[in-house]
Amino acid sequence: MDKSLLSKNYVVAVVGATLFYTAAYMANAVCGKYAISLGASNTVSGFAVAVFTLASFISRPLWGWVVDRYSRRFISLLGGVMCFSASLLLVFSNTITTLFVSRMVFGRGYSAFSTASATVICDIVPESKLSQAISVYGVTGVLAGAVAPGLALWLFDMGHILLAVTVAAITAFVPLLFLMVRYNEKQFLNPQTTFAIWEKTSLPAAYTIFFFALSSASVNSFIPVMAQERNIAADGVFFLVSAVFMLVVRFINTRLTDSLGPQKLFYIADIIYTAAFLILAVTHNNLFLMLSAALYGIGAGVIHPIVNTAAVSRCNPEKRGLATATFMMSQDLGMTAGAASWGYVSETFGFTAVYFVVALLMLVMMYVFYRFLSRILK
Repeated sequence: MDKSLLSKNYVVAVVGATLFYTAAYMANAVCGKYAISLGASNTVSGFAVAVFTLASFISRPLWGWVVDRYSRRFISLLGGVMCFSASLLLVFSNTITTLFVSRMVFGRGYSAFSTASATVICDIVPESKLSQAISVYGVTGVLAGAVAPGLALWLFDMGHILLAVTVAAITAFVPLLFLMVRYNEKQFLNPQTTFAIWEKTSLPAAYTIFFFALSSASVNSFIPVMAQERNIAADGVFFLVSAVFMLVVRFINTRLTDSLGPQKLFYIADIIYTAAFLILAVTHNNLFLMLSAALYGIGAGVIHPIVNTAAVSRCNPEKRGLATATFMMSQDLGMTAGAASWGYVSETFGFTAVYFVVALLMLVMMYVFYRFLSRILK
């Protein structure tokens, strides 16, 4: 394990993860729009998104077990190869059935890579810098969230094949990059590890992140659809603005946590996050959309690293893979439920109802945090 946070291994892992998540978010950002272009309804497009997260959810415990027992690096490579294969599938076909199959394979590859790479991050940084490392590592998702949606929509306008080829190229390169991450992972492995569905110490964080993922699904999958329905042209800029604010908050998270404490900071962020969805519910112009994006970025930038750190900080190092899988499995479940339900709700009641319900659920998340997680945070 390297003594410095910004070691070669850490930098390579962060760059590789940024590229991988950019490819994954590019595919996710236009999935619903692509399904609709093939003649699907909002509900079916929601299920097309849900297939991805459902496949990821189902395979998480397997990857967590393999990562703890056999290898972190091999599973990260395997995940990249699976996502590459799923992307190529869309190059040669343009049917709803092919889209569903591709999303299923991509979901399994995504869960493999994300579980393994996040576990690698915990291995290669000093224990004292774990919280900071996770927060900075979270920037990979922020940067991907800033670049991917706009780039994906631009490529998609020129044809779905160009988008699929781009995603395939990135997911083919990332496994090669991860070969440069070298450390003695055997010291963190336990060949006697038995298969388990979840890590008990991570369950309080998992309960909380489920509701966070429900809210994220309403944004990641449906902002482009909502913007098109309401004739708002800045849907791609929404992701850029939210990412900028999320990025800024991520870099000052440690200072905020030291001054306010994780509990108080979480409650403040949850209120800001809730306000973002209340604004989205009534948004019909670019100004309010950008205001919502800023508040969304601030709230998400604080909430996610607090809960993520709590998920892995209390477990045995030999169970980091399972702890990471438990956290991400709950996140997958929330994304799956959100993608499926928000598509139906938007089609039946409209997007105003979607975002009012999400705002209410964020208050529920605050209670879940208080009930299960706040008392065990230092």
